[in-house]
Amino acid sequence: MKLIVFFGLIVLSFIGSLLFSRNDFKKKNAPSLTIVKALLINFIVLGLGSIWWFLTETDGISQGIGVLIYLGSFVCITIINLIFIYVWSGGFAKNSSEEL
Repeated sequence: MKLIVFFGLIVLSFIGSLLFSRNDFKKKNAPSLTIVKALLINFIVLGLGSIWWFLTETDGISQGIGVLIYLGSFVCITIINLIFIYVWSGGFAKNSSEEL
């Protein structure tokens, strides 16, 4: 059950930040602000998950590995968000038209 919650928080953070980013970018069309908000969502969800895992797990090695998995997930989700915001903002289309 703990593992389902552990990985569920990662999936929740990923899906939640992508959906929030898409909706926020459609409303405001401000990529930098959208990225900061998505980063905060990831930090809050995965940070609370790290604290929960550290407090509930009794083995020291699994405490450290769990927190490192959340840290790696935070980095990966942030990179994926950056790529998606860049694509949604038309970054690739702008760069390809400048080369012509």
